[in-house]
Amino acid sequence: MSRPSTLQQLPPSLQILYQKQQEYAGLQALREASADLLGRVEKLAEMSHIMADGGEAVGGVLRNWPHIFSVLNLFDKPVEIRAETSTDDEEPQEPLPVLVRLPYGGETSTAGGASTANSVNSSGR
Repeated sequence: MSRPSTLQQLPPSLQILYQKQQEYAGLQALREASADLLGRVEKLAEMSHIMADGGEAVGGVLRNWPHIFSVLNLFDKPVEIRAETSTDDEEPQEPLPVLVRLPYGGETSTAGGASTANSVNSSGR
């Protein structure tokens, strides 16, 4: 309460100066808050772009699932059932896709190679 009484005791030009200083301090605080808000909105926009790209990737994967299930369904049926269904159909069918298993030379072959090399080194001493 001492400020309003001291503010009223000041000359009018100093009262206006004091009010303008308070107004300027409020404006600076508003600028800092808006800059902080802008940074947060930009970060949110960046994250939403990342999520949109991830959504497109998930959509691409989901588009492939029907094809994957159809291929798995081909290998799920026994050969006799597939032969019976092919004689019932009069339309020529496309050749069945071939499932090929390729050996993977990952950790299993390198781990075996490393143990062989260690046994040669220990026996060579």
